[in-house]
Amino acid sequence: MNVYDYIVDNAILTNLEGKTKREVVAELLAAMKEAGRLAQTEKALSDIMAQEKMGSSGIGSGVAIPHACTSAVHQPMITVGISRGGVDFESIDGKPAHIIFLILGRPNGEALQLKIVGRLARLFHIPGFLDSLQTAGAPEQILSLLRSAEKELGDMEPPRDAPNICIAGAGNGGIAMAGHFSLIGCNVRLFNRSEQRLNVIRMAGGIQVAGEVNGFGKISVATTDAGEAVPGADIIMVVIPATGHREMARLLAPHLTDGQAILLNPGSTGGALEFAEVLRQMGVKKYLFIAEAETLVYACRITNPGQVRIFRIKNAVPVATFPAYHITDVLGTLRKILPCFVPGDNVLKTSMSNISAVFHPALMLLNAAWIEEQKGNFEFYVEGASASVANILEVLDAERVRVAEALGVRVLSAREWLYQAYGVVGKNLYEAMQANEGYRGIKAPSNLDHRYITEDVPACLVPTASLGDHLGVPVPTIKTIIHLAGILHGVNYFAIGRTVERLGLAGMSVRQIRRLVEEGRTD
Repeated sequence: MNVYDYIVDNAILTNLEGKTKREVVAELLAAMKEAGRLAQTEKALSDIMAQEKMGSSGIGSGVAIPHACTSAVHQPMITVGISRGGVDFESIDGKPAHIIFLILGRPNGEALQLKIVGRLARLFHIPGFLDSLQTAGAPEQILSLLRSAEKELGDMEPPRDAPNICIAGAGNGGIAMAGHFSLIGCNVRLFNRSEQRLNVIRMAGGIQVAGEVNGFGKISVATTDAGEAVPGADIIMVVIPATGHREMARLLAPHLTDGQAILLNPGSTGGALEFAEVLRQMGVKKYLFIAEAETLVYACRITNPGQVRIFRIKNAVPVATFPAYHITDVLGTLRKILPCFVPGDNVLKTSMSNISAVFHPALMLLNAAWIEEQKGNFEFYVEGASASVANILEVLDAERVRVAEALGVRVLSAREWLYQAYGVVGKNLYEAMQANEGYRGIKAPSNLDHRYITEDVPACLVPTASLGDHLGVPVPTIKTIIHLAGILHGVNYFAIGRTVERLGLAGMSVRQIRRLVEEGRTD
């Protein structure tokens, strides 16, 4: 980790035109936007100028370091500007600033920001460094000067309070999370059950990230040995298909230590309950914090081995712990990493809010012929959700909502969720789905052997159906979809999916279930 790693090289300006502090800051932010790295320039400008009011960033010797930790970015970003005439930054020596290093950090990123400022101070004291910067005529010269100077200093140490993270899973989400977390200053170890996708990362020393986050995230360990990745981790982020949670619990169990947090990203339906039950059956007695996220924080895709693109980072992702009162033990550390993690009520709420149960399996089955014939060449959520198909989805969704109500949990209907997530409205689910511009252009899967069935049926629909049976709530539509999926794949999804037995809820009353998830006991 070096200052050089955070430079937006396409935003370096060697001949600033601005005459005032605000003008040059706005000019550098505009260059970041032009480079495709910053969307919220006004927010960034406002936060930097607010920081300037608290104390000038003019440090003397012709240098200013305007900076702010702001929600406008998801990672540290730096650019450099050279003013030939100088700008009044109210520097401590009274002299104008000619060299401006603009630093944007993410919310809760103050510790890493201080590390960056400290590293810059060391660079500025290298004889001749500032003179060479000021006379540089091209961005390439500035980059070369920084690279050469930092090579002598070696890598920056992560902030002392930076969490040690184990990412369990090297799929799309796991690779994105590992790369991003490294770029924001965490010490990251990557664990995967197979060598696939690890070799290139190991050889390169990290992950190349593009999109909403950009840069090279260094990975300290990439391994198939849980014993190498898990010990010493503050948080273990499990980022794998929900059908692998049981196996992952068994693999991690021998290496877990007191005080570690385990977050399933996401838990699907009943993930934290199932994970905890596996650990209980294995006799794990460690004091652990087990949690689940309602959804994966990223929209992302692996583009090449060791490379990933993050299209979007969600604004808010509810997280709940099992039992619920552990949320205060987990959320503080999580929010140091990603402020978008917010407290959920309990794992019943995060589980039953899983909207994948509504949209994915039924849409796949009801469009099976089209998927097979067209190889997915149609708009899945628009063309695939005709008025008749949407009617079935709406009935299936109503069954999910009733099961949640029987547990004493209020969850959004699919139509309400579409309004909250995308701001679309409609008299019914069909109209809401058709009105959602966010669904336009999303193609259907190219075949039926897809996680929308193989994962979402056993990990979303089966637990909902099992809970419905347990609580006396009829769920005929959900059971029909499970049955049809089983015929399609020749698999008894009722037998292999998450049931109340596998969730550790068999024989419990609603009161006991509620007490278990809230307090960790049933008596």
